[in-house]
Amino acid sequence: MTEKYAMVIAFTVLLIGLAYRSYRRIKSYQDYNLAGRNTGFPALVATLGAAEFNTATLIGGASVAYLYGTVGLWYTSFIFVFVFGIYAFTVAKPYRRLRIATIAEFFERRFHGRLAETTRALASVVTLTFTWIAPATYLAGLSVVASVLLGVDPLTTVIVITTLCLFLALAGGFMTAVSFDVVAYTMIVIFVPVIFFVGFFNAGGFGELSKVFDPEYLSFEPIWDLDNYGFAAIMTWCLQNILLYVAAPWYGQRIFSARNERIAYRAMLTNTVLIVVLYALVALATMFSRVVLPNLDNPEEALPRLVLEYTPPIIQGLLLVTLLLVGISTMVAIWNSAVSIVVNDLLKRYLFRARTDRFYVLSSRVVFLVLGASTLVFALTFVGNILLALTYVSVYTAMLAFPILAGLYWKRFTTEAALSSLAVGVGYVTVALLANFPYHLVSPVGIVLSAIVGTTVTFARRKTTVDPRVEEFFAIAHGRKELNHAEV
Repeated sequence: MTEKYAMVIAFTVLLIGLAYRSYRRIKSYQDYNLAGRNTGFPALVATLGAAEFNTATLIGGASVAYLYGTVGLWYTSFIFVFVFGIYAFTVAKPYRRLRIATIAEFFERRFHGRLAETTRALASVVTLTFTWIAPATYLAGLSVVASVLLGVDPLTTVIVITTLCLFLALAGGFMTAVSFDVVAYTMIVIFVPVIFFVGFFNAGGFGELSKVFDPEYLSFEPIWDLDNYGFAAIMTWCLQNILLYVAAPWYGQRIFSARNERIAYRAMLTNTVLIVVLYALVALATMFSRVVLPNLDNPEEALPRLVLEYTPPIIQGLLLVTLLLVGISTMVAIWNSAVSIVVNDLLKRYLFRARTDRFYVLSSRVVFLVLGASTLVFALTFVGNILLALTYVSVYTAMLAFPILAGLYWKRFTTEAALSSLAVGVGYVTVALLANFPYHLVSPVGIVLSAIVGTTVTFARRKTTVDPRVEEFFAIAHGRKELNHAEV
């Protein structure tokens, strides 16, 4: 146990050093908010990967693999071929070309007229919903890791980690987040294969899986009759993640920070491959843990217990640091997105216009404090239901995807259509969640309704010439015109 605490302390000192380095490099609000839009290819791959590789999916998704074998591979790995591949081919380059700072700014650039401000404001509220609540699911995952590997109770864990993350994030904002992500991703790439081999060798190889899993859980054929995790739920989860990530403000923030559009695109494709492989290794390791730990009362403990009981203390310490880094870097990443939305879309837009960079940096730090306090409250309610909590809080952000994609690729798509489609989608999923509809009838139906309403409203309007501002938007978004810095 001493070795573990020593490594945790050493890694904490490292993070403090990185936060101080970021603090010293902050020269403007754009540095604090977007790392000066100068993130290079290796750092962007690392920050994209670390932002996705989170303890909520890692611990929650691993529990699915422990219970249902290859169902967990579908749930946590294979779907990301589609999720990030579609992102790379649809929005990565346009987002960077537009030089926006938040998803709501996309709506501002694309949609005009008397309903434009309402549309933008609704987009701000929707993106803020996920980014404000999601960090609590990652914190809940960290509490599981700490309770198993360090014997620390969940309440102490969430208080200590939230306090530490706040202290670190306040210093350098997004620049701190990128620095943490580079360290976290380096550890992930090294130690996720280690976790896989620990499971593989201690379980005795793939042949032993047939002793603890029914044949259907070792096949990749769809299984439809599982509660919560049947194939309908997997397809829903895949669709929801495709749509969620198109509108995801924390992923957008990273793409917005890229040095150029080519780096944004290449980094996203590279991230697609690496995430699929890394999550597959995690799911397989958890399946092996079922062989050596067949009777766990809490499946969310499968991965940390495999580490605790089948690795020497030095490896435990390094793996513990890796898991903690995964959670902390993702929390800081999502927090930064929430702060960016509050400051750029609410404070700068409506309350405190044309203030100094120093004012907006200080405002960001105040928002961090408020966000940290709310994260503490939410986190303790999610332990034991981490993946489901993350699933349900993401449905609102997914409703932004159709207006974004239609806005990017359909010139006739109007402001009225964007607002109508977004309002109908948000309204439906709210009713569906309150009425406890089956999961596969929440976001898929919401998206279908959103698309039908948006398309109908567009075609209902008599065809007119395209607004010159829309023509200019398309020229910039699709690389036919450069955006002048004065226009940003």
